[in-house]
Order: sequence, then C-alpha cells, then structure tokens
Amino acid sequence: MNPFGERSSTHSTWPVILTMYNLPTWLCPKRKYLLLSVLIQGPKHPGIDIDVFHEPLMQEMETLWKEAINIFDCSARQTFNLRAIIFVTIHDYQALFVLSRQIKGRTGCTVCVDGTVLSFLEGSRKLVYLGYRRFLVEGHRYRSKKFYNIFDGRPELHSAPVQRDGHYVFNMVRTI
Repeated sequence: MNPFGERSSTHSTWPVILTMYNLPTWLCPKRKYLLLSVLIQGPKHPGIDIDVFHEPLMQEMETLWKEAINIFDCSARQTFNLRAIIFVTIHDYQALFVLSRQIKGRTGCTVCVDGTVLSFLEGSRKLVYLGYRRFLVEGHRYRSKKFYNIFDGRPELHSAPVQRDGHYVFNMVRTI
C-alpha cells in the first residue's frame, strides 16, 4: 500500500526511536521502553532536509538537558529532577552520512574526520577519498612497493587514525 497515492509502490519511512539507557541492558530493547518520537514519511528519503524533522525533537531534548523537569517516581514515592541527553545514535550508513554531513567535501570519512586523505580529479571534477591502506596493519603486503602502482602509485606511510574518545568529541561539539 502506498500512502502517497502514486502508482508506484515506493515510498520512504524513517522512524526516530528513543530509548532509555539507564535501564538494565535486557530492558533497553523491549518495546515498552522504545519511544517513537518522529516518523518521517514521504515519496523519497528526506536527505539533508532531515534536520527540519529533527529540530522539534532536538529543542525538546535541549530543554530537558538545561531545565530539569520535576517528575514523581511511583516506586520510590518521591519526586526527582529528570534530565535527558542524546547519548548515542544508531543508524544505517545512509543516515550516518546525511546526519553527520561528512560524506561530501573535505571530511568525507566519519572515522578520519579532519584527517581525511583526498584528491580532486580534474577530468571528472570529483573528490576521491584515498588513504584506505593506512587501516591495514604495518607490514601488510598491500603496503609493499610491489603494490604501489595498483593503488595510487605512492607508498602508504601513515597509520590508521586514532580512535576519538569522548573528551575529543565533546570538545568538537561543545560550542555548537
């Protein structure tokens, strides 16, 4: 069934689901603890316009972070201040690239971020992301001189980028 009345049966549905991570791990994925906060439907995926759909949710989450809400806990029979934060996002690669806005341009790799190795091809006028051999262990045969011409004609001297920890990411987004 196509809710948009077109003759083709293609349409796109993107659910945005929230869960509470202060529960035991076996309860987090249970249906009663999953909150469907946004359901984005349309004849095609929203692309970079997904921000328009996320904006009201982000505003509410910001309010819950800055201004705690007084809530009554039935089991403890007392009130407490509720705060909320978006701790982690889980999605497919298509959504990752759209949400991070790092698939196009100079920071095309969501792992490397500012250390992305790229080259501009004049003929096709496109950016090509290189440096993927640095993820191989030191001494791997594809890093040897024998394979230079198969790849980009140059030796791969860099090692894999350092994994970002929470402090690094926090410092990146602190001023947003």
